[in-house]
Amino acid sequence: MPSEDDRHSPEASAAVIAILDRLDAEFDSLAHGRNVRVRAGARGVPATPHPELLRHSTRRFFEIAARAIRENRTFTADELRPIREGAVQAAMDGAPLVAVLRNWHRFGRVLLDECRATAAGERAAGLVEIAAAILRLQEAVTSAVVESYEGERVALDGEEKPSKELLARLLLAGQDADPTARWCGIELAEEYSVVALYRVDEQRDPATRWTADTRMDRVLERHGPPPILGILDPDGGTLLVPHKVGGDVDWYRRAVVLVEWISAVVDGPVTATVTEPVVRARLSDSARLAGELLTLARRLGRDPAVYQLKDLALPFQLSRPTEGQQYLADWLLPLDPFPELVETLDAYLHHDLDRGRTARALDVHPNTVNNRLGRIRDLAGIDPSCYEGIMALGSALDARRAGGWDPGRAR
Repeated sequence: MPSEDDRHSPEASAAVIAILDRLDAEFDSLAHGRNVRVRAGARGVPATPHPELLRHSTRRFFEIAARAIRENRTFTADELRPIREGAVQAAMDGAPLVAVLRNWHRFGRVLLDECRATAAGERAAGLVEIAAAILRLQEAVTSAVVESYEGERVALDGEEKPSKELLARLLLAGQDADPTARWCGIELAEEYSVVALYRVDEQRDPATRWTADTRMDRVLERHGPPPILGILDPDGGTLLVPHKVGGDVDWYRRAVVLVEWISAVVDGPVTATVTEPVVRARLSDSARLAGELLTLARRLGRDPAVYQLKDLALPFQLSRPTEGQQYLADWLLPLDPFPELVETLDAYLHHDLDRGRTARALDVHPNTVNNRLGRIRDLAGIDPSCYEGIMALGSALDARRAGGWDPGRAR
């Protein structure tokens, strides 16, 4: 609102009006592609328009702001409505509040810069009034943006997200979640599949990371009722995806689509594992299996994708802590002093026993690959060119990796 000193004045001073008239004329020239002003002190060189002025949204804001300054008032409720709507949308998209405010403050700075450049010497006194008016308008914008943004954040975050996480924890702990679900007003499914997620967090900026997390929350909120329940952390989390008993035959495909959406909104690769739907009483075991499969997929160096037990059955079985597992891993002990042999074996198996592709991957001559495979046979006593040798050496590598060992992948 105008200050107490200027409430009696129906409009701004003549100096302010003169500056705004000249600015309006230049906005009109810019909109129609005509030459713009020659700024004072530019020695006859036409001024380059401020980059902000080329944006339609900026010119629209300037028109509204100029009208308010002419009438010696702040923004009306109708003029603030699109500003409030933009703040709400920014909150829904997860944009940081500081970025939203910085954008609006930039508008104010550009407007003042343009007024200063437009004002002739005899009108310079009007700049003081314009600066004061812009500060009043910025105050109104800041209040509207913060109020609308924070209100939307409260509505979005509310109690529902913590309630869903609480229900997920209860179900994964094998506890009866029905009373809590009724109290929270959240419907539970009879069966859930468990999805374990891991995403490489390359976002060091907290604001950017918060935006990605918020967008992932929005993906999960699209589903339901019953809703997806989950426990999220900076590296991923555990999701309980609801299913109808006997109604979801393609539960794996649903998990793939969900992870694809999550990967898109967090703008980064996601590795996930999923278990088949089970009744609530078995969720604890399913979550344990999903977690073990995810750890295994990462240790094996698998590409980001969605894996189920059948994709990792052999290395999963080899990862079980048995005497057989250690026996398999020990088959490679004679190769440990020669890392280049282990690297060659890994590349050879990875490239489907193709010695030419293996040589290219290692950047060596094919004869070098042949020589190294021969040394592996002599040292380990296992022939990598026959079926039994391939199975034994491949199992030995998987058994070691399952225990956390990385032989160095030659891709």
